[in-house]
Amino acid sequence: MWSRILATILAAALTHGLRHDARTVTVPQRIVTIAPNSAEVICALGACDRIVGVSKFCVYPKELLDRPKVGGLSDPDLERIAALRPDLLVMRGKNDALERLCEDLHIPIYKDETDTLPGIENCLRELGDRLGLNERAAELIREFHARLEAIRARNAGKPKPRVLLTVSRQPDRLANVLTTGKGTFLDQMIDIAGGINVFGHLDMIYPQVSPEGMLAQQPEVIIELMPDVKLTVALEKQLREQWRQVGSMPAVTHNRIYILTEENGLIPSPRYVEIIEKVARLLHPESDVAP
Repeated sequence: MWSRILATILAAALTHGLRHDARTVTVPQRIVTIAPNSAEVICALGACDRIVGVSKFCVYPKELLDRPKVGGLSDPDLERIAALRPDLLVMRGKNDALERLCEDLHIPIYKDETDTLPGIENCLRELGDRLGLNERAAELIREFHARLEAIRARNAGKPKPRVLLTVSRQPDRLANVLTTGKGTFLDQMIDIAGGINVFGHLDMIYPQVSPEGMLAQQPEVIIELMPDVKLTVALEKQLREQWRQVGSMPAVTHNRIYILTEENGLIPSPRYVEIIEKVARLLHPESDVAP
């Protein structure tokens, strides 16, 4: 009987708030997200209807596209955020003005730390706890982890091609090229997909590299993440020609240059496993990694 009573008390606390030590703890019902990945996490948990404001970079799910936009981390619309009266603000990174606003208005902040793949699982777990959706969070974590392990298992023991990944550059020429260093979700993605990040030895997480530096690494596969680019046949030909002008590399010689324009190519959310599966198929087409 006592277990049933305790369960009832806990359920009431999650739904309506529980007074403890003169404070009231409530489950957030009006959430503002300052990053697209946290919006995806909350929607995956089944709480999309609680989001009242989203980042200007939010692209998924479609039902969020008509929600009020509150800018991004570098330029948050403080006035609009205040007007939305959130009872939780989720942000990725740091913005002093935004944090002062939340302190002044007593708005709780959750720091979304999804810079790694385990960080995505942790974000699911912690937001699931805050939103009273622990079971759904646990289910999503199990599925996410199982899909990652399935990809890794399919390519276990196979030769790992050397991969150069670009995360930002000027599309009209190979300039201002950013890649990924050690420990990021992108670096981990290459490893799980069955490759070796040619710049994975660098401690800087997103270093800028020169054409000469890329040539020296002699990548066997080049993957370009360009979610903002509308890829045409002419543009793809132009991008490939730019790589040929750098010099002789195995990736160029064997025509293993891949341009990915998926909208979530740089968004570390639960559905990022779809990008990893695609990269795994590109690196090891013989493995038949099912989508």
